[in-house]
Amino acid sequence: MAKPKTIDEYISATEGTFAHPILSKIHEMILEIVPEVEEAIKWGSPSYEYNGIMMTTVKFKKFAAVWFHKGAFFDDPENLLEASSDDTKYMRKYILHSIKDLNVDALSDLIREAVKFQEENGELTVPDKSEKKEYSSDLLQNALSLDPKAKTEFDKFPDYKKKEFIEHIETAKRDTTKQRRLEKSLDLIRQGIGLNDKYR
Repeated sequence: MAKPKTIDEYISATEGTFAHPILSKIHEMILEIVPEVEEAIKWGSPSYEYNGIMMTTVKFKKFAAVWFHKGAFFDDPENLLEASSDDTKYMRKYILHSIKDLNVDALSDLIREAVKFQEENGELTVPDKSEKKEYSSDLLQNALSLDPKAKTEFDKFPDYKKKEFIEHIETAKRDTTKQRRLEKSLDLIRQGIGLNDKYR
């Protein structure tokens, strides 16, 4: 079968599979929210560009995924997005096994966040490690001081796991999101579970 040259061809090729309604709906949503988006096939998959690369959709054997290339910077109150590995800097993915899994409202909000980020930042250059911002979290430290169990478990973590929790909390844009991430983090910390342990 010839490789698809357009997004429409890519989606058509998935007809009859679980991915077809997922990719069709997401494509429709993107075009509705971002009429000016530029469509292309890159890396063999649908790519959506708006002031630089913004999103990619991909069909895998058992699931489909929406990749937000700057997703690490988004507020994600429904926790739809996840990183693929510890080395993933900015890209985040939303995995869908069925059209029934699709949270239309939450995904629409993420698409709008992506548009806003692209308008304000465009293409983002990955900084050298020496230039990477170091975060601290008074919010987390205060919470740990009031929770001896969490404090004990947190102190057992290696530095990189502590850093993951701190950055997860402090990169939230809204105070309500920070608080929500803090509560989720404390639940994991009390159990001795790292933020990204399930991906390792």
